[in-house]
Order: sequence, then structure tokens, then C-alpha cells
Amino acid sequence: MSDLLRLHIGSKRSPPPWEDIKFRCAFTNTIYDVLKARGFKESDSEMEWDIFWADKEWIHDCFDHIHLMPKQKVNHFRNHFELTRKDLMVKNIKRAQRQAQKDGQPELARKFEACSPQTFVLPMEYSMFVEEFKLNQPQGAIWIMKPVGKSQGKGI
Repeated sequence: MSDLLRLHIGSKRSPPPWEDIKFRCAFTNTIYDVLKARGFKESDSEMEWDIFWADKEWIHDCFDHIHLMPKQKVNHFRNHFELTRKDLMVKNIKRAQRQAQKDGQPELARKFEACSPQTFVLPMEYSMFVEEFKLNQPQGAIWIMKPVGKSQGKGI
């Protein structure tokens, strides 16, 4: 809303709720630019911040040696790769599915199965992949091969 319009209708905007939020960034990037542009306050202190846009190395090196206050947030967490690497995420979903079946929760097990496409980690599951490939190839199935540990379309 423009200042002229505010003057005519007599309303004043209340200050943004993040006016007193302090942040740290491990590097200068788009996130840093957006936080600065929105009026967040940059902190030079090691522990006086509300949001820390950290790099993965900081999490590995420092996270276990500090105590975060309940209001402090970081953009990474320990063992994040268990969810962000597709092969490990599928392994964890399959593990959760087996545990649900073991616990007598077939509906929950079906939900775990439904949330992930059929996946094979090669070379360990090569024979299962070949069997599935032979079954589905006549229907024109499309397979995506994603190399372990690659991201952003590299290696596909």
C-alpha cells in the first residue's frame, strides 16, 4: 500500500512481526539478501541469533557442541542426508513399512508403500530390478536412473 493511500484512508501499518529477529548466514547468497531486504537484523555474535542459515559443515562441526534455545532455528539437521539422498530415503521408507507390518498396522504399511515409487538400489538389488524390468518393459515402462550421492540432475 502506498504512503499516499495510507494518508487518505488514515491507516498505518503495524511494524512487521520479524522486526526484532536476528539472523546469521554462513555465506552471502540469495537467502542473505532476502533476509536483509525484509528488515531482519544481522548478528555477528556466535550465539545471539534467532535464525542461522548454516552450511552443512557447521552442523557437523559445531551442532553437537552447543545448546540451542527453543527460539533458535537452523536450516539443516544432523543426518539430513537420510532424507535428502533418495536412496537413503527409500531405505528408511521401506524400513518404516516393514516396522508397520510387524506392528500389525497394514494400513500404515500401505501408506508407506504408496508414497514412494518402486525403487532399486544398484548393484545390491540388480536381480530384483531385472525381474521387474522384464515384467514392465512390454507396457513401455519408463525408468529413471539416479546415481548415488548426486543432485540437481547431475548424472541422470
